[in-house]
Amino acid sequence: MRLLPRSCAFAILLALTWGTGCEDGSAGDRLGISTAGAGTQRFAVSIQGDDVGYMQLDIEEYGSDSLLITQTINWNMILMGNRRDIEMSMTAVTDTIFDLGRMEMLMSDGSAEISVSAVRRDSILFSSIGTAGREIENSTVIEGEYLPVLADLACASMDWTEGQERTFQSFDPASGVILSASAVCQGFEPVDLLGDTVIAARLELSQMGTRNLVWICEGQIVREYEQGLGMDMTRVPPGQGGEIIATRDLYEVFAVSSTPVQNPRSVGNRTFVLEGDIDWSQFQLDLPPVQTASGCTVSVSNCIPDAAVPFPPVSLPDTLLRYTEPQPMIQCRDPLIAATAVEVTSGSGDSWEAARRICSFVDTSVENSPTVSLPSAVDVMENLRGDCNEHTILFVALARSVGLPARICAGIVYLDGSFGYHAWPMVWVGQWVAMDPTFGQYVADGTHIILATGDLQSQYVVNSVIGRLSIAELVGR
Repeated sequence: MRLLPRSCAFAILLALTWGTGCEDGSAGDRLGISTAGAGTQRFAVSIQGDDVGYMQLDIEEYGSDSLLITQTINWNMILMGNRRDIEMSMTAVTDTIFDLGRMEMLMSDGSAEISVSAVRRDSILFSSIGTAGREIENSTVIEGEYLPVLADLACASMDWTEGQERTFQSFDPASGVILSASAVCQGFEPVDLLGDTVIAARLELSQMGTRNLVWICEGQIVREYEQGLGMDMTRVPPGQGGEIIATRDLYEVFAVSSTPVQNPRSVGNRTFVLEGDIDWSQFQLDLPPVQTASGCTVSVSNCIPDAAVPFPPVSLPDTLLRYTEPQPMIQCRDPLIAATAVEVTSGSGDSWEAARRICSFVDTSVENSPTVSLPSAVDVMENLRGDCNEHTILFVALARSVGLPARICAGIVYLDGSFGYHAWPMVWVGQWVAMDPTFGQYVADGTHIILATGDLQSQYVVNSVIGRLSIAELVGR
Protein backbone atom coordinates (compact mmCIF):
# COMPACT_ATOMS: atom_id res chain seq x y z
CA MET A 1 0.00 0.00 0.00
CA ARG A 2 1.50 3.28 -1.09
CA LEU A 3 1.49 6.57 0.73
CA LEU A 4 0.90 9.66 -1.34
CA PRO A 5 1.95 12.72 0.64
CA ARG A 6 -0.11 15.81 1.05
CA SER A 7 0.93 18.12 -1.80
CA CYS A 8 2.27 21.15 0.03
CA ALA A 9 4.00 22.42 -3.11
CA PHE A 10 1.09 24.50 -4.40
CA ALA A 11 0.59 26.21 -1.05
CA ILE A 12 4.35 26.78 -0.80
CA LEU A 13 4.39 28.29 -4.28
CA LEU A 14 1.60 30.70 -3.40
CA ALA A 15 3.10 31.63 -0.06
CA LEU A 16 6.50 32.41 -1.52
CA THR A 17 5.56 34.06 -4.80
CA TRP A 18 1.98 35.24 -4.56
CA GLY A 19 0.31 38.43 -3.44
CA THR A 20 0.61 39.72 0.02
CA GLY A 21 0.43 43.44 0.53
CA CYS A 22 1.94 45.69 3.17
CA GLU A 23 -0.18 48.19 5.04
CA ASP A 24 0.18 49.76 8.45
CA GLY A 25 -3.05 51.73 8.37
CA SER A 26 -1.53 55.04 7.29
CA ALA A 27 -1.94 56.22 3.71
CA GLY A 28 1.02 58.51 4.24
CA ASP A 29 3.35 55.53 4.57
CA ARG A 30 2.37 54.48 1.07
CA LEU A 31 3.13 57.82 -0.54
CA GLY A 32 6.37 58.06 -2.45
CA ILE A 33 6.41 54.42 -3.52
CA SER A 34 8.59 54.28 -6.59
CA THR A 35 8.66 51.94 -9.54
CA ALA A 36 12.43 51.53 -9.38
CA GLY A 37 11.85 47.82 -9.84
CA ALA A 38 10.26 48.31 -13.26
CA GLY A 39 11.62 45.99 -15.93
CA THR A 40 12.52 42.33 -15.48
CA GLN A 41 13.49 40.61 -12.24
CA ARG A 42 14.42 36.94 -12.73
CA PHE A 43 15.12 34.40 -9.99
CA ALA A 44 16.68 30.95 -9.83
CA VAL A 45 14.73 28.73 -7.42
CA SER A 46 16.11 25.87 -5.33
CA ILE A 47 14.70 23.63 -2.59
CA GLN A 48 17.15 22.30 -0.01
CA GLY A 49 19.97 23.11 -2.45
CA ASP A 50 18.36 21.30 -5.39
CA ASP A 51 17.67 23.54 -8.39
CA VAL A 52 14.02 23.32 -9.50
CA GLY A 53 13.57 26.19 -11.98
CA TYR A 54 12.93 29.90 -12.40
CA MET A 55 10.50 32.62 -11.42
CA GLN A 56 10.30 35.91 -13.32
CA LEU A 57 8.57 39.24 -12.74
CA ASP A 58 8.04 41.74 -15.54
CA ILE A 59 6.79 45.23 -14.67
CA GLU A 60 5.85 47.82 -17.27
CA GLU A 61 3.80 50.97 -17.56
CA TYR A 62 0.21 50.38 -18.68
CA GLY A 63 -1.17 53.72 -19.68
CA SER A 64 -0.45 56.86 -17.71
CA ASP A 65 -1.48 55.68 -14.24
CA SER A 66 -1.33 51.88 -14.26
CA LEU A 67 1.17 49.04 -14.27
CA LEU A 68 1.05 45.67 -15.99
CA ILE A 69 2.72 42.97 -13.89
CA THR A 70 3.48 39.54 -15.30
CA GLN A 71 4.73 36.65 -13.19
CA THR A 72 5.86 33.34 -14.71
CA ILE A 73 7.02 30.19 -12.95
CA ASN A 74 8.60 27.10 -14.50
CA TRP A 75 9.54 24.42 -11.99
CA ASN A 76 10.53 20.76 -12.24
CA MET A 77 9.70 18.63 -9.19
CA ILE A 78 9.72 14.97 -8.16
CA LEU A 79 6.85 13.65 -6.01
CA MET A 80 7.06 10.04 -4.87
CA GLY A 81 9.16 9.16 -7.90
CA ASN A 82 6.88 11.02 -10.33
CA ARG A 83 8.39 13.98 -12.18
CA ARG A 84 6.17 17.02 -12.72
CA ASP A 85 6.72 20.16 -14.80
CA ILE A 86 4.87 22.98 -13.05
CA GLU A 87 3.96 26.07 -15.02
CA MET A 88 2.21 29.14 -13.71
CA SER A 89 1.52 32.48 -15.35
CA MET A 90 -0.13 35.51 -13.81
CA THR A 91 -0.94 38.91 -15.24
CA ALA A 92 -2.24 41.77 -13.14
CA VAL A 93 -3.18 45.39 -13.71
CA THR A 94 -2.49 47.72 -10.77
CA ASP A 95 -2.15 51.41 -10.12
CA THR A 96 1.32 52.92 -9.76
CA ILE A 97 1.64 51.77 -6.14
CA PHE A 98 0.77 48.13 -6.99
CA ASP A 99 -2.81 48.28 -5.69
CA LEU A 100 -4.67 45.39 -7.33
CA GLY A 101 -7.28 46.17 -9.98
CA ARG A 102 -7.64 42.84 -11.76
CA MET A 103 -5.64 39.67 -12.35
CA GLU A 104 -5.68 36.34 -14.13
CA MET A 105 -3.68 33.22 -13.28
CA LEU A 106 -3.24 29.83 -14.96
CA MET A 107 -1.41 26.88 -13.40
CA SER A 108 -0.72 23.38 -14.73
CA ASP A 109 1.36 20.44 -13.55
CA GLY A 110 0.85 18.40 -16.72
CA SER A 111 -2.07 16.43 -15.28
CA ALA A 112 -4.43 19.13 -14.04
CA GLU A 113 -5.04 22.79 -14.83
CA ILE A 114 -6.44 25.53 -12.62
CA SER A 115 -7.38 29.07 -13.66
CA VAL A 116 -8.10 31.98 -11.34
CA SER A 117 -9.37 35.46 -12.15
CA ALA A 118 -10.16 38.36 -9.85
CA VAL A 119 -11.42 41.91 -10.25
CA ARG A 120 -11.75 44.63 -7.65
CA ARG A 121 -14.84 46.81 -7.52
CA ASP A 122 -14.57 49.39 -4.75
CA SER A 123 -14.29 47.40 -1.48
CA ILE A 124 -15.27 44.00 -2.95
CA LEU A 125 -12.95 41.53 -4.64
CA PHE A 126 -14.76 39.19 -7.02
CA SER A 127 -12.87 36.01 -7.91
CA SER A 128 -13.49 32.91 -10.01
CA ILE A 129 -11.70 29.55 -9.99
CA GLY A 130 -11.94 27.39 -13.12
CA THR A 131 -11.51 23.63 -12.85
CA ALA A 132 -12.82 20.70 -14.91
CA GLY A 133 -14.92 23.02 -17.01
CA ARG A 134 -16.70 24.54 -14.00
CA GLU A 135 -16.43 28.05 -12.61
CA ILE A 136 -16.43 28.60 -8.84
CA GLU A 137 -17.26 32.20 -7.97
CA ASN A 138 -16.57 34.04 -4.74
CA SER A 139 -16.67 37.59 -3.36
CA THR A 140 -14.68 38.97 -0.44
CA VAL A 141 -14.84 42.29 1.40
CA ILE A 142 -11.53 44.18 1.39
CA GLU A 143 -10.80 45.75 4.77
CA GLY A 144 -8.97 49.01 4.19
CA GLU A 145 -8.17 50.70 0.93
CA TYR A 146 -4.94 49.00 -0.13
CA LEU A 147 -4.49 45.47 -1.52
CA PRO A 148 -1.17 45.17 -3.40
CA VAL A 149 -0.83 42.36 -5.88
CA LEU A 150 2.58 41.13 -4.63
CA ALA A 151 4.23 41.45 -1.24
CA ASP A 152 7.71 41.49 -2.70
CA LEU A 153 7.09 44.39 -5.06
CA ALA A 154 5.07 46.47 -2.63
CA CYS A 155 7.51 46.06 0.26
CA ALA A 156 10.55 46.48 -1.97
CA SER A 157 9.29 49.89 -3.02
CA MET A 158 8.65 51.17 0.51
CA ASP A 159 11.03 52.95 2.86
CA TRP A 160 11.95 50.89 5.92
CA THR A 161 13.67 51.53 9.23
CA GLU A 162 15.20 48.86 11.44
CA GLY A 163 12.59 47.31 13.72
CA GLN A 164 9.65 48.69 11.74
CA GLU A 165 6.65 46.36 11.41
CA ARG A 166 3.76 46.51 8.97
CA THR A 167 0.60 44.46 8.86
CA PHE A 168 -0.63 42.83 5.67
CA GLN A 169 -3.56 42.06 3.48
CA SER A 170 -3.14 39.05 1.21
CA PHE A 171 -5.39 37.70 -1.53
CA ASP A 172 -5.19 33.91 -1.73
CA PRO A 173 -6.28 32.83 -5.23
CA ALA A 174 -6.66 29.22 -4.07
CA SER A 175 -9.57 29.99 -1.76
CA GLY A 176 -10.64 33.41 -3.03
CA VAL A 177 -10.30 34.96 0.43
CA ILE A 178 -8.14 37.71 1.88
CA LEU A 179 -5.73 36.69 4.63
CA SER A 180 -3.55 38.64 7.05
CA ALA A 181 0.21 38.62 7.49
CA SER A 182 3.05 40.86 8.63
CA ALA A 183 6.52 42.13 7.76
CA VAL A 184 9.32 43.23 10.08
CA CYS A 185 12.53 44.98 9.05
CA GLN A 186 15.37 43.12 10.78
CA GLY A 187 18.08 45.50 9.61
CA PHE A 188 20.33 46.39 6.69
CA GLU A 189 23.31 44.53 5.24
CA PRO A 190 25.50 44.39 2.11
CA VAL A 191 24.40 41.80 -0.46
CA ASP A 192 25.26 40.95 -4.04
CA LEU A 193 22.85 42.10 -6.75
CA LEU A 194 23.92 40.82 -10.17
CA GLY A 195 27.60 41.44 -9.45
CA ASP A 196 27.21 44.73 -7.56
CA THR A 197 27.29 45.12 -3.77
CA VAL A 198 24.23 46.98 -2.47
CA ILE A 199 22.89 47.73 1.00
CA ALA A 200 19.61 45.85 1.30
CA ALA A 201 16.88 45.85 3.91
CA ARG A 202 16.25 42.38 5.33
CA LEU A 203 12.56 41.76 5.98
CA GLU A 204 10.83 38.81 7.64
CA LEU A 205 7.49 38.17 5.92
CA SER A 206 4.98 35.93 7.67
CA GLN A 207 2.21 34.76 5.37
CA MET A 208 0.15 31.64 4.66
CA GLY A 209 1.96 29.65 7.33
CA THR A 210 5.49 30.46 6.12
CA ARG A 211 8.15 32.88 7.32
CA ASN A 212 10.28 34.23 4.50
CA LEU A 213 13.39 36.38 4.65
CA VAL A 214 13.39 38.91 1.82
CA TRP A 215 16.26 41.23 0.91
CA ILE A 216 15.12 44.37 -0.95
CA CYS A 217 16.85 47.43 -2.38
CA GLU A 218 15.32 50.40 -4.21
CA GLY A 219 12.39 48.53 -5.67
CA GLN A 220 14.47 45.44 -6.44
CA ILE A 221 13.91 42.06 -4.80
CA VAL A 222 17.41 40.72 -4.28
CA ARG A 223 16.71 37.37 -2.66
CA GLU A 224 13.95 35.45 -0.84
CA TYR A 225 14.51 32.50 1.48
CA GLU A 226 12.24 30.27 3.60
CA GLN A 227 14.34 28.51 6.23
CA GLY A 228 11.98 25.67 7.14
CA LEU A 229 11.31 24.72 3.54
CA GLY A 230 14.87 25.46 2.47
CA MET A 231 13.47 27.27 -0.58
CA ASP A 232 15.78 29.92 -2.00
CA MET A 233 15.04 32.45 -4.76
CA THR A 234 18.11 34.39 -5.90
CA ARG A 235 18.42 37.03 -8.60
CA VAL A 236 19.96 36.04 -11.91
CA PRO A 237 20.41 37.96 -15.19
CA PRO A 238 17.18 38.30 -17.22
CA GLY A 239 18.57 36.13 -20.01
CA GLN A 240 19.61 33.20 -17.83
CA GLY A 241 17.72 30.01 -18.61
CA GLY A 242 18.11 26.44 -19.73
CA GLU A 243 16.42 23.23 -18.69
CA ILE A 244 16.39 22.46 -14.98
CA ILE A 245 16.02 18.84 -13.83
CA ALA A 246 15.27 18.30 -10.14
CA THR A 247 17.18 15.45 -8.50
CA ARG A 248 15.58 15.11 -5.05
CA ASP A 249 12.15 13.71 -4.24
CA LEU A 250 10.06 16.21 -2.23
CA TYR A 251 8.66 13.44 -0.07
CA GLU A 252 12.15 12.57 1.12
CA VAL A 253 13.18 16.22 1.43
CA PHE A 254 10.25 17.06 3.72
CA ALA A 255 10.07 13.78 5.66
CA VAL A 256 9.63 14.30 9.43
CA SER A 257 12.12 12.47 11.63
CA SER A 258 10.75 10.38 14.48
CA THR A 259 11.42 7.59 16.92
CA PRO A 260 10.61 4.14 15.44
CA VAL A 261 6.89 3.25 15.36
CA GLN A 262 6.00 -0.43 15.68
CA ASN A 263 3.01 -1.81 13.73
CA PRO A 264 2.13 1.61 12.29
CA ARG A 265 -0.95 0.38 10.41
CA SER A 266 -2.71 -0.83 13.57
CA VAL A 267 -5.78 0.98 14.85
CA GLY A 268 -5.94 2.06 18.46
CA ASN A 269 -4.55 4.50 20.98
CA ARG A 270 -1.15 6.05 20.37
CA THR A 271 0.46 9.05 22.05
CA PHE A 272 3.06 11.30 20.45
CA VAL A 273 5.08 14.35 21.47
CA LEU A 274 5.43 17.00 18.76
CA GLU A 275 8.79 18.74 19.04
CA GLY A 276 10.13 21.85 17.33
CA ASP A 277 10.24 25.65 17.39
CA ILE A 278 6.56 25.93 16.50
CA ASP A 279 3.67 28.04 17.81
CA TRP A 280 1.18 25.25 18.51
CA SER A 281 -1.57 27.71 19.43
CA GLN A 282 -2.12 28.17 15.69
CA PHE A 283 -2.98 24.48 15.21
CA GLN A 284 -6.09 22.37 15.67
CA LEU A 285 -4.79 19.44 17.73
CA ASP A 286 -7.69 18.70 20.09
CA LEU A 287 -10.43 16.92 18.11
CA PRO A 288 -12.14 14.38 20.38
CA PRO A 289 -12.86 11.54 20.12
CA VAL A 290 -10.44 11.06 17.21
CA GLN A 291 -7.56 13.01 18.75
CA THR A 292 -6.99 14.75 22.07
CA ALA A 293 -4.16 17.11 22.96
CA SER A 294 -2.43 18.54 26.00
CA GLY A 295 0.03 21.14 24.83
CA CYS A 296 2.14 19.48 22.14
CA THR A 297 1.34 15.94 23.36
CA VAL A 298 -1.37 14.33 21.23
CA SER A 299 -3.22 11.05 21.67
CA VAL A 300 -4.77 9.41 18.61
CA SER A 301 -7.78 7.23 19.49
CA ASN A 302 -9.21 6.00 16.20
CA CYS A 303 -11.60 3.06 16.52
CA ILE A 304 -14.71 1.56 14.95
CA PRO A 305 -17.79 3.52 16.11
CA ASP A 306 -19.84 1.96 18.89
CA ALA A 307 -23.13 2.76 17.16
CA ALA A 308 -24.12 4.46 13.95
CA VAL A 309 -27.07 6.69 13.13
CA PRO A 310 -29.53 5.74 10.37
CA PHE A 311 -28.77 6.54 6.76
CA PRO A 312 -29.44 9.09 5.53
CA PRO A 313 -29.03 10.84 8.90
CA VAL A 314 -31.94 12.94 10.16
CA SER A 315 -32.15 15.85 12.59
CA LEU A 316 -28.44 16.63 12.55
CA PRO A 317 -27.22 18.95 15.33
CA ASP A 318 -26.82 22.54 14.13
CA THR A 319 -23.07 22.34 14.79
CA LEU A 320 -22.75 19.68 12.06
CA LEU A 321 -24.79 21.33 9.30
CA ARG A 322 -21.83 23.32 7.94
CA TYR A 323 -20.04 20.01 7.25
CA THR A 324 -22.80 19.05 4.80
CA GLU A 325 -22.58 22.26 2.73
CA PRO A 326 -20.63 22.87 -0.49
CA GLN A 327 -17.40 24.86 -0.50
CA PRO A 328 -15.48 26.31 -3.46
CA MET A 329 -13.52 23.09 -4.12
CA ILE A 330 -15.98 20.67 -2.46
CA GLN A 331 -18.83 20.76 -4.98
CA CYS A 332 -21.11 18.29 -3.23
CA ARG A 333 -24.17 19.49 -5.20
CA ASP A 334 -22.59 18.95 -8.60
CA PRO A 335 -24.91 16.64 -10.60
CA LEU A 336 -22.24 14.03 -11.36
CA ILE A 337 -21.03 13.90 -7.77
CA ALA A 338 -24.59 13.75 -6.42
CA ALA A 339 -25.58 10.91 -8.78
CA THR A 340 -22.43 8.95 -7.96
CA ALA A 341 -22.93 9.37 -4.22
CA VAL A 342 -26.51 8.07 -4.40
CA GLU A 343 -25.45 5.09 -6.51
CA VAL A 344 -22.54 4.16 -4.22
CA THR A 345 -24.53 4.39 -0.97
CA SER A 346 -27.87 2.98 -2.16
CA GLY A 347 -29.14 0.27 0.20
CA SER A 348 -26.78 1.14 3.09
CA GLY A 349 -28.15 -0.06 6.41
CA ASP A 350 -26.74 2.86 8.41
CA SER A 351 -24.39 5.82 8.09
CA TRP A 352 -21.29 3.80 8.96
CA GLU A 353 -21.98 1.39 6.09
CA ALA A 354 -22.57 4.33 3.73
CA ALA A 355 -19.24 5.88 4.77
CA ARG A 356 -17.42 2.58 4.20
CA ARG A 357 -18.95 2.27 0.72
CA ILE A 358 -17.77 5.78 -0.17
CA CYS A 359 -14.30 4.98 1.15
CA SER A 360 -14.11 1.79 -0.95
CA PHE A 361 -15.32 3.62 -4.07
CA VAL A 362 -12.69 6.35 -3.76
CA ASP A 363 -9.94 3.85 -2.93
CA THR A 364 -10.63 1.63 -5.94
CA SER A 365 -11.66 4.29 -8.46
CA VAL A 366 -9.08 7.06 -8.06
CA GLU A 367 -5.70 6.28 -9.60
CA ASN A 368 -2.75 7.16 -7.37
CA SER A 369 -0.98 10.00 -9.15
CA PRO A 370 0.95 12.70 -7.23
CA THR A 371 -0.10 16.19 -8.29
CA VAL A 372 0.95 19.76 -7.59
CA SER A 373 -2.26 21.68 -8.06
CA LEU A 374 -5.43 22.70 -6.28
CA PRO A 375 -7.60 19.67 -5.46
CA SER A 376 -11.14 20.00 -6.79
CA ALA A 377 -13.84 17.39 -6.26
CA VAL A 378 -15.38 17.85 -9.71
CA ASP A 379 -11.95 17.56 -11.34
CA VAL A 380 -11.24 14.33 -9.45
CA MET A 381 -14.68 12.95 -10.33
CA GLU A 382 -14.03 13.70 -14.01
CA ASN A 383 -10.46 12.36 -14.16
CA LEU A 384 -10.34 9.82 -11.28
CA ARG A 385 -6.68 10.41 -10.44
CA GLY A 386 -4.68 12.25 -7.82
CA ASP A 387 -2.86 11.94 -4.52
CA CYS A 388 -4.17 12.05 -0.96
CA ASN A 389 -5.63 15.53 -1.48
CA GLU A 390 -7.76 14.32 -4.38
CA HIS A 391 -8.84 11.12 -2.58
CA THR A 392 -9.83 13.17 0.44
CA ILE A 393 -11.71 15.97 -1.27
CA LEU A 394 -13.73 13.53 -3.39
CA PHE A 395 -14.64 11.48 -0.29
CA VAL A 396 -15.79 14.62 1.52
CA ALA A 397 -17.85 15.82 -1.46
CA LEU A 398 -19.54 12.42 -1.90
CA ALA A 399 -20.28 12.12 1.82
CA ARG A 400 -21.73 15.63 2.06
CA SER A 401 -23.82 15.01 -1.05
CA VAL A 402 -25.83 12.30 0.74
CA GLY A 403 -26.04 14.18 4.05
CA LEU A 404 -23.04 12.71 5.91
CA PRO A 405 -21.10 15.46 7.70
CA ALA A 406 -17.46 15.26 6.58
CA ARG A 407 -14.33 17.41 6.70
CA ILE A 408 -10.73 17.38 5.55
CA CYS A 409 -7.86 16.56 7.91
CA ALA A 410 -4.33 17.75 7.12
CA GLY A 411 -1.39 16.40 9.05
CA ILE A 412 1.23 13.67 9.06
CA VAL A 413 1.32 9.87 8.93
CA TYR A 414 4.08 7.31 9.50
CA LEU A 415 5.63 5.28 6.68
CA ASP A 416 9.04 3.68 6.11
CA GLY A 417 10.73 5.07 9.20
CA SER A 418 9.47 8.67 9.14
CA PHE A 419 6.34 10.78 9.06
CA GLY A 420 5.15 12.38 5.81
CA TYR A 421 2.65 15.14 5.13
CA HIS A 422 -0.74 13.73 4.31
CA ALA A 423 -4.48 14.44 4.03
CA TRP A 424 -7.45 12.24 4.91
CA PRO A 425 -11.18 12.69 5.71
CA MET A 426 -13.16 12.58 8.92
CA VAL A 427 -16.86 11.65 8.74
CA TRP A 428 -19.67 11.82 11.29
CA VAL A 429 -21.75 8.64 11.56
CA GLY A 430 -23.07 9.24 15.09
CA GLN A 431 -19.54 10.15 16.19
CA TRP A 432 -16.54 11.41 14.26
CA VAL A 433 -14.41 8.70 12.62
CA ALA A 434 -11.17 9.26 10.67
CA MET A 435 -10.95 7.23 7.45
CA ASP A 436 -8.22 7.02 4.81
CA PRO A 437 -9.29 6.14 1.25
CA THR A 438 -5.71 6.67 0.02
CA PHE A 439 -4.64 3.78 2.27
CA GLY A 440 -7.90 1.88 1.82
CA GLN A 441 -8.54 2.13 5.58
CA TYR A 442 -12.07 2.24 6.93
CA VAL A 443 -10.54 3.50 10.17
CA ALA A 444 -7.37 5.54 9.77
CA ASP A 445 -4.50 3.93 11.68
CA GLY A 446 -3.07 5.36 14.89
CA THR A 447 -0.20 7.23 13.25
CA HIS A 448 -2.53 9.74 11.56
CA ILE A 449 -1.78 12.95 13.51
CA ILE A 450 -4.12 15.82 12.66
CA LEU A 451 -2.59 19.31 12.54
CA ALA A 452 -5.51 21.17 10.92
CA THR A 453 -8.97 20.58 9.53
CA GLY A 454 -10.99 22.50 6.97
CA ASP A 455 -10.46 24.09 3.58
CA LEU A 456 -7.21 25.13 1.93
CA GLN A 457 -7.15 28.39 3.84
CA SER A 458 -7.13 26.47 7.15
CA GLN A 459 -4.43 24.09 5.94
CA TYR A 460 -1.82 26.75 5.22
CA VAL A 461 -0.78 26.59 8.88
CA VAL A 462 0.77 23.17 8.15
CA ASN A 463 3.45 24.92 6.07
CA SER A 464 4.92 26.42 9.24
CA VAL A 465 6.02 23.03 10.63
CA ILE A 466 7.90 21.92 7.51
CA GLY A 467 11.58 21.59 8.32
CA ARG A 468 10.96 22.31 12.02
CA LEU A 469 9.04 19.28 13.30
CA SER A 470 10.15 15.99 14.85
CA ILE A 471 8.02 13.27 16.50
CA ALA A 472 8.55 10.98 19.48
CA GLU A 473 6.06 8.23 20.41
CA LEU A 474 5.32 7.68 24.08
CA VAL A 475 5.07 3.88 24.24
CA GLY A 476 2.80 2.40 26.89
CA ARG A 477 0.57 5.46 27.21
